[in-house]
Amino acid sequence: MIDSAQDLQLALQERGLVQDDSFVMHTSSLPKTERPWFITLLLGASGWVAGLFLLVFIGLVVHPRQAAGALTTGLVLIAVAWGLFKFDRKGIFVSQLALALSIAGQIILVYGLAVGLDELFDSMHSARPIALILFFTLLLQAVMALIMPNTLHKTLSTLVACIAWAFSVRFGLFGETNFRFGDSATLAPPLGLTLTSWALAWSPVVALIYTLVRTEASWMARGWQPVIRPVLTGLIIGLAYATLASHPLEVFHWWGNATPLAQQNWLALWPMLSALGSLGALLSAFAMGSRALVGACVLAILAHLSHFYYELGTSLLIKALIMLVMGSVMLLAAHVLSKEQNR
Repeated sequence: MIDSAQDLQLALQERGLVQDDSFVMHTSSLPKTERPWFITLLLGASGWVAGLFLLVFIGLVVHPRQAAGALTTGLVLIAVAWGLFKFDRKGIFVSQLALALSIAGQIILVYGLAVGLDELFDSMHSARPIALILFFTLLLQAVMALIMPNTLHKTLSTLVACIAWAFSVRFGLFGETNFRFGDSATLAPPLGLTLTSWALAWSPVVALIYTLVRTEASWMARGWQPVIRPVLTGLIIGLAYATLASHPLEVFHWWGNATPLAQQNWLALWPMLSALGSLGALLSAFAMGSRALVGACVLAILAHLSHFYYELGTSLLIKALIMLVMGSVMLLAAHVLSKEQNR
């Protein structure tokens, strides 16, 4: 029975099929047996559980409640996560443990900065410390996307960076009054300014996705795909889902009584803008040839359309007619595209 590459090589030599030195087979050249999915899931979950227990231990021993202690603890956790990623890039348990530690370290870093700014400004209710926290989060995620040797980590960091960027734009234009909920908000956000904020938040993301997709052959030829491809994936997911971060908060009033702000019919534009963003993300995912990304973008489009249906301040009959017209237009477009493809 042949159990190893060496046994196979000896058997071939005995039959005279290869010469002694003309054929060398290494174990790495043989196809590797993939790990069953349930074992992979168990190892990944074990990594997160181990990470949570380690974080509880650190919290009980270190007590990172001061700014300096929190910043130091966060940096140590990120450094440990980076080391674990470098030590074993393919191990499911190790990589998930490192991911859990890295996320916790980043949260502790932001918390430490917030504590320090609270001590510096004597209040977290002014615009300056919140703007600094948003900028720090954006910068931190950009650094994590570049230095962390893990594909999933790079994608998640890019996604969070998109959210931080969208909130930074909104906060820069509206200030802290835009982050009030419910009855505490008294003025409806201006339509022109909010449209401008949406465009400022997501136009750079769209431009970056377009550039990376168009130049894919170039950066792949340079060997940059380990960094750029997960970043591009995070940008596409961000355009599909994180567009929610650029919505006026008053557009979400599923809880409690609707405020006068919720009666602004133009707020229903935001789900449609998000659906358009998700459609652009869908085209980018199709250009990349990723079925998983295409499916995720389709789900995002359906979610935004459902949100639009809920937000549209009109009767159910008008909503049904709008959906009927939209469906007819889509079927007509599909028919035209099918005829063009068959030519």
